[in-house]
Amino acid sequence: MAVRVGEERFSELVKEVLSELPPDLAKYLRGLEIQVEDYPDDEIMMELGLKPPNYPFGLYEGPSILETDNPRDFPGRIVLFRRPLEEWCQTEEELRDQIRRTVFHELAHRFGFSDEEMFDELRAGAGSPWKEEERHKEAARYWNQAEHDLRAAEILLEKGFFDWALEIALTSAWRSLFAFLVKIGENPEAIAEEDIPKLWARAARRDPRFLRLRELLRLDRITVEMGEPGLPPPKERVGEKRAQEALCAAKKTFVLTRGDGNGEI
Repeated sequence: MAVRVGEERFSELVKEVLSELPPDLAKYLRGLEIQVEDYPDDEIMMELGLKPPNYPFGLYEGPSILETDNPRDFPGRIVLFRRPLEEWCQTEEELRDQIRRTVFHELAHRFGFSDEEMFDELRAGAGSPWKEEERHKEAARYWNQAEHDLRAAEILLEKGFFDWALEIALTSAWRSLFAFLVKIGENPEAIAEEDIPKLWARAARRDPRFLRLRELLRLDRITVEMGEPGLPPPKERVGEKRAQEALCAAKKTFVLTRGDGNGEI
């Protein structure tokens, strides 16, 4: 269940995280404004190419250190989105940790790193390896969100939003595969940008039972984008049958990756 700490406590957690930054890093906060908002607005979501319930945790706006003459004093803004962060975490301890990691992530943008370049720089000690306990904790977080996505997909399917149901069901399957691979030892940073086919292939090499989930590859090829001019919109292209298949495949993926019961699917 998501944690709810409220605006005041959330702001306190942010201040605590900032106060604990290493001195050599904290000096680059000069000129940086830290803001907290409930959710990103529609314009930000469109710029990032995201749709609910996939919200960003934070955002950096401003120049990078490579674009300024005085790297110790340049303007900028980090926005932390409270409700997505709360929804992702189950305890205040998890929330505090995720706020900390989000701050590091956005600071990395301030230093000029792109999302693809910054993975190893975000562990509060560049390139420090993930401990087993950390990997298990990260996997649990992704499974929790995958389960949340399944519930959302079920509701959307019932309401007749078949394209959204399919997309969120596949998002759940991606999170389940990612969680499984992280738990068994894969480097989270190394696989974070991989799509369903690549994660599925990794999982199948580890456990041949995943070969029975080959249907994920077919479903993943169904596009829910607008596509070429003249092409019917996603709502007309994705029918109830395809949405049901995606939800069923996502549930099977969740069960198998979690190892619930005897792992039968």
